[in-house]
Amino acid sequence: MHTTDNQIGWDEVRVSAEELASGKLKPETIKLAVQLIQVNGYVLIEEVLPRTQVDQLNRRIGDYLEGFMAKHQFSLEEGFHNGTNHIGMYLPFEKPFCDESIIAHPFVTDIVEQILGDDCLLTYFASNTSMPKGTTSQHVHADMGARFGDRCNANLPITHLVVNYPLVDVTEENGPMEVWPGGTHLHPDRYYNTKTVDKSVLAEHMLSFKALMPAGSIMIRDDRMWHRGTPNRSDQPRPNIALIYTSAPNAPQQGGIQIPQETYDGLSDKAKSLLRKEKIGFPVIEPY
Repeated sequence: MHTTDNQIGWDEVRVSAEELASGKLKPETIKLAVQLIQVNGYVLIEEVLPRTQVDQLNRRIGDYLEGFMAKHQFSLEEGFHNGTNHIGMYLPFEKPFCDESIIAHPFVTDIVEQILGDDCLLTYFASNTSMPKGTTSQHVHADMGARFGDRCNANLPITHLVVNYPLVDVTEENGPMEVWPGGTHLHPDRYYNTKTVDKSVLAEHMLSFKALMPAGSIMIRDDRMWHRGTPNRSDQPRPNIALIYTSAPNAPQQGGIQIPQETYDGLSDKAKSLLRKEKIGFPVIEPY
């Protein structure tokens, strides 16, 4: 959400110049961010990563997207994935994507660990891109299914947090994520069973808005919050990096992120802990 210099969005935590310079959030900033996630389902911290870094990431993703499109014989004009022209693509665990400022940004870990515990893990390493000429929105959905099918009528604690880094300015025109905050993550567990409620029908009668933000921002969200991708009516891709952090008891015994041993050995202790259950000693994956 864009704001003026004198106005702060209700979904946003404003970080001071001192916090940006030190790379450390104040306790009151962390507390506010955690509470916004718990109440609204997500929080936004604007313009954290430097533009030079974001531009480098965007260029590299652009190269991969070109190869992905060619391999799958996707055409922007003909459309794909039901006209959404949306691409989800795993990222290779290599520079510039595996930079510590991405996988273990202190703003992110300070907030995430307050919710998931300081033994949480990074379990998903990918990108989501809204490509140009899309004609339809995605179905409204949550990224988490019901953990207990139709059996649980209670809201359960947060176990997964999605972190998105937009690599271009997200505007009304280039396929912003539409979100349904303030309660869709607080339903009884059975609501996340796809057969229990038709989210796309119900969502049309609920409050939503487009999550607009500058490149290099950080969005942290409960993976149960309802959302959907919208059509990109610009002439350029709208990519973001998508990570998922998981509480330790709910993480798989063996993760799927392939990390060369030399790369893992060069990480900080914090990053090593986050990735301790992934596939260490494996070659990086090909993104397409």
